[in-house]
Amino acid sequence: MNLLIADDEPLLRFHLQKALENVWPDADIVAQAANGEEALALIDECRPDVAFLDIKMPGLTGLDVALKLAQKGIETRVVFLTAYDDYAVAAFERGAIDYLLKPLDENRLVKTVERLQQLQAESSASTQPPQLDALVELVNRVERPGGLVWLNVQKGNAIKVIAVNEVRFFRAEDKYTTVVTDDDEFLMRMSIRQLEEQLDLTYFWRIHRSTVVNMQHVDRAERNDAGNYEVYILGRSKPLPVSRAHQHLFKAQ
Repeated sequence: MNLLIADDEPLLRFHLQKALENVWPDADIVAQAANGEEALALIDECRPDVAFLDIKMPGLTGLDVALKLAQKGIETRVVFLTAYDDYAVAAFERGAIDYLLKPLDENRLVKTVERLQQLQAESSASTQPPQLDALVELVNRVERPGGLVWLNVQKGNAIKVIAVNEVRFFRAEDKYTTVVTDDDEFLMRMSIRQLEEQLDLTYFWRIHRSTVVNMQHVDRAERNDAGNYEVYILGRSKPLPVSRAHQHLFKAQ
């Protein structure tokens, strides 16, 4: 199998290389990267069977790289290198995603190699990279616990991952939520109440029982003829109504 190692710490790359050469002599380390952008480019070029990605790298993180690989359909299996605590490790295991803890434990590496060799011997269906939703959960729960960063959304039969800061507003649709961006709309299979609990409320304000807006994309709030506030989203001419219970959010202090 062909392998790639990506970590911004040269010493760790060296130690992992030597450990892999010891426990997996039949594998070839075809490339090494010092950051996420370099890792993504090398994986795209070399198409290794396995990429060992450090989660915390400058620029693109290891999780960002894995998301991009999954979106592109590149079937490189990822093993994350992490120094996170037990809570984060539980999130990895829920998603059935391979990981190695820092500092490197060779016994754990042996188990990881055995698992990768087993997957290689099984059918191709079992060797697919982690699903998008598992990777999205990791990004949101492990790397940036302050609030959702990525959203797994649906349009027709297609599944897409979008950044939460691209969202202009959310609109409730019964048990589902419509996600409105600058130029498109998507569906999430989650109620707006459940979604709101996972958002960074510094930026996402509920202005109506059916509407949560991203304040980073709000142009202004104006009173209508009835004296009630309406919110204007940047680039949109039609305002969003603010319910009576939320009028206070826009009153001058």
